Amino acid sequence: MSNEMREFEDIAPTSALETGIPFQKINRLAELEAYNKHHYRPTNYQHKWWARRLGSVFRTLNIAALSSPSTTADEIWENVTDTCNFEDAVVFDPFMGGGTTGQEATRVGAKFVGSDLNPVAWFITRMGLAPQTSLLETYFRQVMNRSRDEIRPYYRTRCPSCGDDAGAQFYLWVRLVTDGEQTVRKYDTLVVDHDRNGGATVVCPECHGLSEVDDPANAVCGECEHSFDATREDVHVPVDTPSVVFNGGERPAYEPYAVKYHCKDCEESAFRTFGEYDIERLKAARERFRERAESLPLPDQKIPEGGEKTRDLHNRNYTEWTQLFNARQLLALGTLLTNIKDVDDDLSRHYLTLTFSATLEFNNMFCSYKGADPRGPGAVRHIFSHHAYVHPGEPLENNPLGTKGRQSGTFRYLYEYRLKKALDYQHNPIERVLNDDGTVKEKKSISGEQIGGRPADSVSELLEGDKTHYLNCGDSAALPFVDELSGEVDAVITDPPYYDSVQYSELADFFYVWQKQSLEQDFPEIFSRDSVVSDAEAVGNRTREKSLDDYRRLLQNVFESSFDVLKADGPLAFTFHHKQPKAWGAVLEAIDGAGFRVVTTYPVRGENRLSVHIKGQRAVLLDSVIVCRKDHKKPEGDWSEIYNTIEAVTRDRIRTFHESDDDDLSRLDASVVAYGTCMTEYSKYESITDDDGDEVSERDAMANIQPLIDELNDEAF
Repeated sequence: MSNEMREFEDIAPTSALETGIPFQKINRLAELEAYNKHHYRPTNYQHKWWARRLGSVFRTLNIAALSSPSTTADEIWENVTDTCNFEDAVVFDPFMGGGTTGQEATRVGAKFVGSDLNPVAWFITRMGLAPQTSLLETYFRQVMNRSRDEIRPYYRTRCPSCGDDAGAQFYLWVRLVTDGEQTVRKYDTLVVDHDRNGGATVVCPECHGLSEVDDPANAVCGECEHSFDATREDVHVPVDTPSVVFNGGERPAYEPYAVKYHCKDCEESAFRTFGEYDIERLKAARERFRERAESLPLPDQKIPEGGEKTRDLHNRNYTEWTQLFNARQLLALGTLLTNIKDVDDDLSRHYLTLTFSATLEFNNMFCSYKGADPRGPGAVRHIFSHHAYVHPGEPLENNPLGTKGRQSGTFRYLYEYRLKKALDYQHNPIERVLNDDGTVKEKKSISGEQIGGRPADSVSELLEGDKTHYLNCGDSAALPFVDELSGEVDAVITDPPYYDSVQYSELADFFYVWQKQSLEQDFPEIFSRDSVVSDAEAVGNRTREKSLDDYRRLLQNVFESSFDVLKADGPLAFTFHHKQPKAWGAVLEAIDGAGFRVVTTYPVRGENRLSVHIKGQRAVLLDSVIVCRKDHKKPEGDWSEIYNTIEAVTRDRIRTFHESDDDDLSRLDASVVAYGTCMTEYSKYESITDDDGDEVSERDAMANIQPLIDELNDEAF
């Protein structure tokens, strides 16, 4: 390649993000965060948002993007655990999702502008950056006191030790199916709960009673003395007449069989068989719900048809969102929301609505129990443990108010241990300082930094005053403030949808229809519709006939808006990964089509390998951070030379990973490194031809490096 061509293609770096970030050190910190997100970034843990990226990574991206190109990688690493102040900078995120970019940008003193099509994302981000109120605790206690009297009587059981009334923490239900002419309970396993000594609570296939045994493989029922192996799976147990049933008819039917109780008198928490008193309490709740249903703020929206994820619900004849809850749950949740709506302080009401919405995730008939897994006993497995509506064989019905302080998934627990911890972190952010071996040396309070706190009512107010952020709910391809923001943004930092990996709107509707009940009165322009599903959402979705080309077009439209507001020398940086080379090619087409070019990429940690939605799957753990600049004139390129460069750089990066003791790269993670490198090298040229003179497109390039990826995998794994 001639020196003349080299001069043609170079773009002088304007930020440290282009000259090198300490991605190996950041990956060590990010891996620790991935296992303990609730400790490392409590502000990201207030409410569910899918595929939320790691705060430590996005803190680094913000610092590097706003630092001069002379700042070294070591200096960036030091600044990650030190106070930063980029008070004159503006950061924009057009896919703000759960708000990670906004939290990290405002922490380092930058003004933040965020936009998202999804009202649930807008509300989560809004509350993650909201100011605080001294009235919150008072109103929380008011809501709890008013709700407790109505809800508590229906979550009671009998303590088998003392016979007195005890609180029901949660109930376990089991699927009923027809086996010939016989109705049977279809258990995943007869083990209900493991203890830490190898014993278990088991359910007897003869009398349906619960017993505690030392050896579940050789269990003996404590009630009828029947001997059985409780560890066998997919067990069908005949039942004569089910006591009480949830659903039935066209939808799957379930019967309750166990209660986890907490007796304050005995100071005992254990399981007992679902008995006559429990049947009476459930029937009483159903009757009370029938009396109050018309007055409760319950969603009446139907589940949209034609969705890739919601079709799983329709296939089982769930057509309305309330059908995912039983009558007792609807009574309890409706009562809670009624009392939240009565809070007359707007900010307190919004915080409590956020916590209520988070409670929904753990209080529906698509939850299940982790206790039968000895590796993770005791907690509620929420509805979105996978990025889908996975129908459980044995649902868990939680008590939404709980019976004791640290009970998983309750309104009280989520307020005390999620919301309040997030609010503390907002004013006192903490970073982990690492030793050279990647272990935590100390937790360091970062004085002088604060997350959000001063929302602006317009972009102009943000730019001209001391406000911290402005948020837009709408299509980022058609920003209403593009003229005001034009040329004002120092960096665009975002996390766009990864093609067809997550169907955000189809999942977010679960929360939206409930949030609408509380928030439409305050934000009618945002919460007036019945569903957040939109043709403008930049995802691929086969059942909604949204193709890869549709995804590329929608992504490009948003990148074009970002181009319009970004300064001439500012970076666009975003994370991406996908299994399919064509998805990478489509993203590169969107970048090129919007007037950007890729100047560098970095492989960074994105996922926790033990997350339920990827554990045991062919999953990608790494993201590629893709750094772009507004394009300049470029030379023509030869594919053979470019391929050789891609191979050399990819080999070097994979070698660097292994040398840093990160030996757990999967084959798919290696491909992330290769695809990211291919993006950078391809972007250096105006057009590229192969040895036959044929043009190599973006998607061709990604497909053409597949043999290289296979070769590298054979060598490395």
